Amino acid sequence: MLRRHFLTASPVIPASMAALACSRTRGPLKKLRILVPRRLTLSSFYLAYERGYFRDAGLDLEIAPGLSSTMALTQLTHGSSDAYFGSFGISLLNAVIKGSAVRIVAGREILVPHCGAQGAIIGLRRKFPKGLDNLSQLKGKRIGTGPTIGLAQFALDSHLARAGLSIRDVVPVRVEFQQSMAALLGGSVDAVVGPDDADRILTSMSSEIVQSVPLSGLYPNLQYSYIYFGNSLMQGDTAPGARFIAAYLHGTRDFVGGQTPQFMREFIKAGNLDEKTGLGMCRNTFSLDGAIDLNSLRLFIDWAERRNFIPRHMEPSELVDFRFLGKDHAH
Repeated sequence: MLRRHFLTASPVIPASMAALACSRTRGPLKKLRILVPRRLTLSSFYLAYERGYFRDAGLDLEIAPGLSSTMALTQLTHGSSDAYFGSFGISLLNAVIKGSAVRIVAGREILVPHCGAQGAIIGLRRKFPKGLDNLSQLKGKRIGTGPTIGLAQFALDSHLARAGLSIRDVVPVRVEFQQSMAALLGGSVDAVVGPDDADRILTSMSSEIVQSVPLSGLYPNLQYSYIYFGNSLMQGDTAPGARFIAAYLHGTRDFVGGQTPQFMREFIKAGNLDEKTGLGMCRNTFSLDGAIDLNSLRLFIDWAERRNFIPRHMEPSELVDFRFLGKDHAH
């Protein structure tokens, strides 16, 4: 029915990647500024970039570090950036309601059972000695979520509902995902909603940490990650945007097929991650054709409406534009 990512480092693109990307020029290229979070699951994008698929498609990319969804949508709306790789969030829903032209144009990842711990509730073993199988223990606890309203809050509400609790029974604390473990260890929160690099956290601190089932255990195959286009690509000729998606999907198929970008190795090294664990990340969470699952969007919209995060009911079709996935521009 329903896909999954987090860690930060310097946004500078390695020289090795820049050289690869510049190796195949053919005539004037269309410049695009792309907001790409520096996360391990963006390796599929970076593989396409390193292999020159975007340049072969007539595109010259400026890769900018990923921002919060709110900031990214502002840039997309005002035309200072052209595309964004991100999850679903309340900011997109409200932007569309207010008339923004920003739309989801392709699906990226789904939540796959037994593949990652995104959306799990994570706590310290010393605070939850019996584990977190029974989440009724969370009543009255301070729970760290992401800095903006999105997947983490959706996950928390879903877990609480299964335990017979609601958001009124806990104290949500907005904290940057990068600082979530520091907040947990420091005691400013009692538990956190696992970000999309939760696997790294659980591997490095396995003896100190307990966790609930991940969000994939509640919503198998939930699609949660997308490509957004801003005003600049939504207006006029759809060919550049379609070529961008086709190039990205080419890299994604290579990545799922076992190819590894240099970005991935440098990311693992910079983060002092275990190479075997990093390179062995699940690769079956990616959409190979960019299809957008409207049922996944409906689940999120319905939740947002119940929580009064949006001023009116929406249909999933309001958030998407399928023109760029058309076969007429595919490569």
